[in-house]
Amino acid sequence: MRLRRESFGLLLFLGALAALPPLAIDMSLPAMPVIARALHAASSMVGLTLSLFMAGFAVSPVVYGPLADRYGRRLPLLAGLLLFTLGGLAAMAAPTIALLLTARLVQGVGAGAGMTLAFTIVRDLFEGRAAQTRLAVITIVANVAPIVAPALGALLLGMAGWRGIYGVPGLSGVLLTVIAAVSLPETRPGAAPPAGVRRLVGQYRQVLCHREVMLHIGLNALGFGWMFAYVSGSSLVLIGLMHVSAALYAGLFACTGMGIVVGAFCNARLSHRGVSATLLLSLAVALALTATLTLCWRAALGPVPLGEMMPLLVLATASFGLAAPSAAHGALHPLPDCAGIVGGLLTSLQMLGGAGASGVVALLFPRFGLMAMAGTMAGCAVAALGLRLLLAARTREGRERLLFVNKK
Repeated sequence: MRLRRESFGLLLFLGALAALPPLAIDMSLPAMPVIARALHAASSMVGLTLSLFMAGFAVSPVVYGPLADRYGRRLPLLAGLLLFTLGGLAAMAAPTIALLLTARLVQGVGAGAGMTLAFTIVRDLFEGRAAQTRLAVITIVANVAPIVAPALGALLLGMAGWRGIYGVPGLSGVLLTVIAAVSLPETRPGAAPPAGVRRLVGQYRQVLCHREVMLHIGLNALGFGWMFAYVSGSSLVLIGLMHVSAALYAGLFACTGMGIVVGAFCNARLSHRGVSATLLLSLAVALALTATLTLCWRAALGPVPLGEMMPLLVLATASFGLAAPSAAHGALHPLPDCAGIVGGLLTSLQMLGGAGASGVVALLFPRFGLMAMAGTMAGCAVAALGLRLLLAARTREGRERLLFVNKK
């Protein structure tokens, strides 16, 4: 049975594609010490299972995007899902840490197809408010996954051991591969573009030189940056500095995760009621600036009570949920013939933005503590304000040019 354009099944399938990478990353967190003992490996080597997965996930979208524009959406998606499945099953069966690391890299490379092509398929099938609403739903699903993943991983660790944690995503990949092969129609509009390196270089030049597209991609990456600065610094601040219990930390982390969901839900509802994507982006950046700069100010004054810190962190993460669907829509809309390339850059730069922000937090935390996390979040928000102002100037310039042409 085909997944129809307006069906809930298609939306569920696209959400599952976006949810698989964060599930595959975060489900393994509770099992790290167990894996180290089972494979007689150092903890630092087991930590590379996350780094290599994220490296593959960050780089591969720039390959899937051009392939999707040239050969359609189904074949690259099937190839990515097959790699994800094989990587997951190989990780489940890995007898040594070296094979586990190799399998996780392969799994990460495969995971890059899911989110990239979920965005691209939405661009193929929907316009305007309908597209932005579906992007908001995908954002919600993708950000619920990291909230439940550690708990799901702990449950699987008790039931099936650490190998079960890798086996479940692998089996999920089998299911999604079958659904894509049997039920997903080709969504790329029009005939295949001419092949060749010159054509590909021309498409990348078109995307990279399109200011509106690149500004929206940058806004999305910076939003993920301020959110991931919190994710990477949360345990350092809440457990390391404030000495909250592991159970309380899990609850607080879930609250901030739900902030992202609430922000994306508000984006979907407001866009459905006619609120423009540009206004929603402006509101999201303003909220992020308010939350992060206030947190920096309080951190500069001295220790920040948990009751003051958490509302600011929830507001900051909610602002990413509010911004992400509009930023993705703004990036994908102008160049439908290059939607695969745009989706790949959107996903890749989002991951690089998160990796960069988390690296800055890790580097500065030993000296600056809470200010390292708060300052990194605020820096991303200030940079996002700069891009938003450039985007506004670009939009104003386009309107003035249009008025001038109409007068002539």
